[in-house]
Amino acid sequence: MATYSAFRNGEVIKVTVDDRPLDPRLDLRCLSEAGFEWGYVGSGPYQLALAILAEELGDQRALGNYKSFCEVTLARLRQDQWVLEGDQIEMSLRGVVEVDMTLSELLDKVRRKI
Repeated sequence: MATYSAFRNGEVIKVTVDDRPLDPRLDLRCLSEAGFEWGYVGSGPYQLALAILAEELGDQRALGNYKSFCEVTLARLRQDQWVLEGDQIEMSLRGVVEVDMTLSELLDKVRRKI
Protein backbone atom coordinates (compact mmCIF):
# COMPACT_ATOMS: atom_id res chain seq x y z
CA MET A 1 0.00 0.00 0.00
CA ALA A 2 1.14 3.50 -0.79
CA THR A 3 1.74 6.48 1.48
CA TYR A 4 0.09 9.79 0.57
CA SER A 5 1.52 13.01 2.01
CA ALA A 6 0.23 16.54 1.69
CA PHE A 7 1.57 19.93 2.68
CA ARG A 8 0.01 23.38 2.36
CA ASN A 9 1.82 26.67 2.96
CA GLY A 10 -0.37 29.58 1.94
CA GLU A 11 -1.21 29.04 -1.71
CA VAL A 12 1.45 26.35 -2.25
CA ILE A 13 0.07 22.81 -2.05
CA LYS A 14 2.16 19.69 -2.55
CA VAL A 15 0.69 16.17 -2.57
CA THR A 16 2.86 13.10 -3.08
CA VAL A 17 2.43 9.35 -3.25
CA ASP A 18 5.49 7.44 -2.06
CA ASP A 19 7.55 10.66 -2.37
CA ARG A 20 6.60 11.38 -6.01
CA PRO A 21 4.05 13.99 -7.16
CA LEU A 22 0.48 12.68 -7.25
CA ASP A 23 -1.01 12.81 -10.76
CA PRO A 24 -4.25 14.85 -10.55
CA ARG A 25 -5.85 12.56 -13.18
CA LEU A 26 -7.50 15.36 -15.11
CA ASP A 27 -7.70 12.83 -17.95
CA LEU A 28 -10.11 10.75 -15.88
CA ARG A 29 -12.33 13.67 -14.82
CA CYS A 30 -11.50 17.36 -14.62
CA LEU A 31 -13.11 18.58 -11.42
CA SER A 32 -10.63 21.34 -10.58
CA GLU A 33 -8.04 22.87 -12.86
CA ALA A 34 -6.96 25.02 -9.91
CA GLY A 35 -5.40 22.01 -8.19
CA PHE A 36 -5.80 19.99 -5.04
CA GLU A 37 -7.34 21.10 -1.74
CA TRP A 38 -8.79 19.54 1.40
CA GLY A 39 -10.66 20.52 4.55
CA TYR A 40 -14.05 21.07 2.89
CA VAL A 41 -16.27 19.59 0.16
CA GLY A 42 -15.63 21.19 -3.22
CA SER A 43 -13.89 20.87 -6.57
CA GLY A 44 -10.29 20.90 -5.27
CA PRO A 45 -10.93 18.22 -2.62
CA TYR A 46 -12.91 16.15 -5.15
CA GLN A 47 -9.96 16.25 -7.57
CA LEU A 48 -7.64 15.14 -4.77
CA ALA A 49 -10.02 12.32 -3.79
CA LEU A 50 -10.23 11.16 -7.40
CA ALA A 51 -6.44 11.22 -7.80
CA ILE A 52 -5.78 9.31 -4.57
CA LEU A 53 -8.40 6.65 -5.30
CA ALA A 54 -7.29 6.22 -8.92
CA GLU A 55 -3.75 5.61 -7.69
CA GLU A 56 -4.81 3.31 -4.87
CA LEU A 57 -7.84 1.46 -6.27
CA GLY A 58 -7.95 2.01 -10.03
CA ASP A 59 -9.95 4.28 -12.30
CA GLN A 60 -13.39 2.65 -12.05
CA ARG A 61 -13.47 2.46 -8.25
CA ALA A 62 -12.13 6.01 -8.11
CA LEU A 63 -14.95 7.32 -10.29
CA GLY A 64 -17.52 5.51 -8.17
CA ASN A 65 -16.18 6.57 -4.79
CA TYR A 66 -14.34 9.90 -4.97
CA LYS A 67 -17.26 11.96 -3.64
CA SER A 68 -17.79 9.67 -0.65
CA PHE A 69 -14.06 9.54 0.09
CA CYS A 70 -13.88 13.32 -0.02
CA GLU A 71 -16.85 13.75 2.30
CA VAL A 72 -15.81 11.02 4.75
CA THR A 73 -12.07 11.71 4.84
CA LEU A 74 -10.60 14.70 3.00
CA ALA A 75 -13.24 17.25 4.00
CA ARG A 76 -12.46 16.50 7.65
CA LEU A 77 -8.72 17.10 7.37
CA ARG A 78 -8.24 20.59 8.80
CA GLN A 79 -4.47 20.63 9.27
CA ASP A 80 -2.00 21.95 6.68
CA GLN A 81 0.05 18.76 6.67
CA TRP A 82 -1.10 15.14 6.75
CA VAL A 83 -0.20 11.57 5.81
CA LEU A 84 -2.61 8.80 4.76
CA GLU A 85 -1.69 5.16 4.32
CA GLY A 86 -3.37 2.93 1.76
CA ASP A 87 -5.05 0.82 4.43
CA GLN A 88 -6.60 3.97 5.96
CA ILE A 89 -8.06 4.79 2.56
CA GLU A 90 -9.56 1.30 2.24
CA MET A 91 -11.00 1.54 5.77
CA SER A 92 -12.61 4.91 5.08
CA LEU A 93 -14.54 3.36 2.19
CA ARG A 94 -15.91 0.42 4.17
CA GLY A 95 -19.65 0.63 4.25
CA VAL A 96 -19.74 2.91 1.20
CA VAL A 97 -21.94 1.47 -1.52
CA GLU A 98 -20.93 2.08 -5.13
CA VAL A 99 -23.84 3.17 -7.32
CA ASP A 100 -23.43 3.59 -11.07
CA MET A 101 -25.96 6.44 -11.26
CA THR A 102 -26.51 9.87 -9.85
CA LEU A 103 -28.66 10.41 -6.77
CA SER A 104 -31.32 11.99 -8.97
CA GLU A 105 -31.36 8.93 -11.26
CA LEU A 106 -31.56 6.59 -8.27
CA LEU A 107 -34.47 8.54 -6.75
CA ASP A 108 -36.32 8.51 -10.09
CA LYS A 109 -35.83 4.76 -10.32
CA VAL A 110 -37.10 4.20 -6.78
CA ARG A 111 -40.10 6.50 -7.28
CA ARG A 112 -41.21 4.60 -10.38
CA LYS A 113 -41.31 1.35 -8.40
CA ILE A 114 -43.51 2.78 -5.64
